[in-house]
Amino acid sequence: MKKKILTIFMVLVLLSTILSGCGEKEPVNTKPTEEKTEEKADTTQTSYPLVITDANEREVELENKPEKVVVLSATLLAPYCAVGGEVIGISDDVLEREDIPEDVKKLPTVGPVYNIDMEKLMSLEPDFIIIQKGIHDRYVPMLEQSGIPFVVLQMKTYEDTLQGIGILGDITGNQHEAQEIVDKNKEKVDEIVDKLPAENKKVAILYVTSEDVSIKLENSIAGDVANILKLDNMSSGVKPAKMGSETAPFSMERIVEYDPDVILVTTMVHSKEIAEERMKKDVETNPAWSELRAIKEGNMKYLPQDMFLQNAGQGYWKAVEYMAKAVYPEVYGDVED
Repeated sequence: MKKKILTIFMVLVLLSTILSGCGEKEPVNTKPTEEKTEEKADTTQTSYPLVITDANEREVELENKPEKVVVLSATLLAPYCAVGGEVIGISDDVLEREDIPEDVKKLPTVGPVYNIDMEKLMSLEPDFIIIQKGIHDRYVPMLEQSGIPFVVLQMKTYEDTLQGIGILGDITGNQHEAQEIVDKNKEKVDEIVDKLPAENKKVAILYVTSEDVSIKLENSIAGDVANILKLDNMSSGVKPAKMGSETAPFSMERIVEYDPDVILVTTMVHSKEIAEERMKKDVETNPAWSELRAIKEGNMKYLPQDMFLQNAGQGYWKAVEYMAKAVYPEVYGDVED
């Protein structure tokens, strides 16, 4: 009997030793996992000096992370804020954007986006400046003379936008956030394109200002979105009014001959009502206008400025979705006016 009791006691001791050994191994196993996670996170951080190649093919070297940044357009500032960027100054067009934080809108302004006050800009003593290709080209020589590091970014086409967001992620040191935005845009655009009907519709894209009506070309935001949606665009192959321009003169003869399924209207005026008045004055009084298929069927749509005059930035996919709805409501649903 004593031997049996002794045997049972030895078995219990052995089991206790085995179980306590498994308990000790658990924290030992988790430690390397935590270290690996930390090492992986470190690889996403920006290391300095950082060299950025901008839209003008300039190589800009940053010795340290910029602390006093000014971004000279809302088109660039919206995605810059989306990837965690902070600024000390803004341009006036920022005040009209809904996708920019309200506290940012209270910062000092350096004037209108098309007419930057360089004296105000320099008074902020920035250590880094981000400007937009095209509208800020004339400021490049002055900025070069100032000695302040700056980059020129292009934000027009879908590819421009994704590349620009990546660069902004490098500047802010938040590459992970930037990549998430890029991935979301790709996913959303792919979803939209996958639903496109087999037969493409014909579109004409008009551009209304306070002075006249013209047509938007393929190198515009609206033209790029039309290409993504594989639409037949009336402006395809049309030469611009002048080198580098996004527009060409409006021709009633051309649009009548093309007879689009849908007419899309982009604007550069303060309200849709002003744009409608200009359209009535310049084109709708012509009897040929009312005979167009798109007009007869009620398929003329105004495109929102925050997506098609200004680049939608981190929400570029929303511009693609909006045009898809405007052209194919039977597939994507109607647009919200």
